[in-house]
Amino acid sequence: MHRNALLPALALLLAGCGGAPESAKPAATTAEATRVPLDVAARRDQAERTNAWAAMPEPQRQAVREAQVAFTALPAEQQQALQARFDAQDANDQRGWLLGPDIGATWPQLQPLLGTVPEDERAPLLRVLRAMPPAQLQALGRIAWRTPPAARDLLRRQLIAAPRPTEWLQAQAER
Repeated sequence: MHRNALLPALALLLAGCGGAPESAKPAATTAEATRVPLDVAARRDQAERTNAWAAMPEPQRQAVREAQVAFTALPAEQQQALQARFDAQDANDQRGWLLGPDIGATWPQLQPLLGTVPEDERAPLLRVLRAMPPAQLQALGRIAWRTPPAARDLLRRQLIAAPRPTEWLQAQAER
């Protein structure tokens, strides 16, 4: 799905995290209003969203804030339609949006490369990915899909280790 089409849904996804601005947070549910404790899964989900928001670069957080403002200005029917489109995505694709608007928009293409990343590779990989413009993320997604599954871990490690990721990506694309 196109980034601009789902940015409002991303704003909704992130709106529940502690770092989101008050204007981006949804109204309290009945459970929240009565202070019913969250179950373990809900707490884990909340922590994941909070951590995702904190790790997201400020320009992308600003894009989410702007999307939230645009989303709330839409008529209710359009809000519901966008929410339905987002809800129709598989849970893994929805979680991909937690990485921010740029990576989230290309998550389905990048998923083969990013689906299971060892903890020690996560932060360096995100730094590399967040430095890439959308066109490079799309090119990386094409490379990931054409790379045999057994070689994707090596591909990811090479990307992280590349002193100039743009040149590395160009070389991979030419193969």
